[in-house]
Amino acid sequence: MLRKVLVVMVLVAVVVVGVLPAAGQDDPITVGLVQIDLENPFHVAQVAGGEEAARRHGFELQVTSGQGDVSRQVQAFEDLINQGVDVISVNPIDTQAYGPAMEQAAAAGIPVVCLFSHIEGCATVVGLDELSIGRMVGEFAVEQLIAKNGEPSGQVAILLGLLGQDINATRGGGFEEVIAQYPAIEIVAQEPTNWDPLRASEITENWLTAYPDLDLIYGLSDSLTVPAANALQRAGLSDQIMIVSVDGTESGLTAVSEGLLANTIALGPQYNGYWNVYIPYLVAQGVEFPERYSMPGALVTGENVDALLAMANDLANNAATFPFELPLQAIVDGYVAGMGDM
Repeated sequence: MLRKVLVVMVLVAVVVVGVLPAAGQDDPITVGLVQIDLENPFHVAQVAGGEEAARRHGFELQVTSGQGDVSRQVQAFEDLINQGVDVISVNPIDTQAYGPAMEQAAAAGIPVVCLFSHIEGCATVVGLDELSIGRMVGEFAVEQLIAKNGEPSGQVAILLGLLGQDINATRGGGFEEVIAQYPAIEIVAQEPTNWDPLRASEITENWLTAYPDLDLIYGLSDSLTVPAANALQRAGLSDQIMIVSVDGTESGLTAVSEGLLANTIALGPQYNGYWNVYIPYLVAQGVEFPERYSMPGALVTGENVDALLAMANDLANNAATFPFELPLQAIVDGYVAGMGDM
């Protein structure tokens, strides 16, 4: 059944993608991708998705990163300008650091697609519907607190990402917006982690001492919540403190399957990475996009995690046949339906 569902969706994608311009055969477009780093599992998987987009559509992909440092990232961005790439896709560490670099790109006639965060001069911002994702996790967290405490009450802490990124105010803000509707739920702490798993683990360990009545931890990424869950497990508190999460990485999905995380949000890092460079490729050919192009996520719990693990396996190991052109929710629904028919 899953195969039949996906075949139908692929046929729809062929109709849609068929109207888009094709790459030039003699002079392929070069897309420069500037990542935050190339160590975080989500960022690495994004690159893999981008490489599949390049293979599938016949353009060149040049990948670099800031190695977690804003100065190095801006330098990597400027190096791509000097190399004369056709378009740049950048996931900025600090949006305020790019003023002169964006002016250089404009002077060179190189359009810039921004990932997740807006910089003045971006052709478009490609990202996720972060507010909706944050709200989705917030609503799920309230349900879990009601189940635990008999009412919407409890103490909550938040593991943030990197200061200077919009994601803290959006993915974090959507969550806080929901929590604010329940006066008996208190956000007692929130700290930036710089997307460092070790830092997330250390912060969690500190919270266990500072907030002995903590009920729930929300982390903006599986790369933060899985280490936090391991810290809880070492402390013997996995049954006392719940963790809710976002990303849908393989490690996050596995943690949901094992009961270490209450949930994650499937974003499909390879899927996301595919669009992070495919849209810039289209922009380089003159295709216009709205100011922001946002992709949704899908809630993953113990009830549907097996289907999402199957999808994650295909993203990682069968990228050449994965239906990247389709909406993520449609793909998720196809996998869930397929698992139901097995």
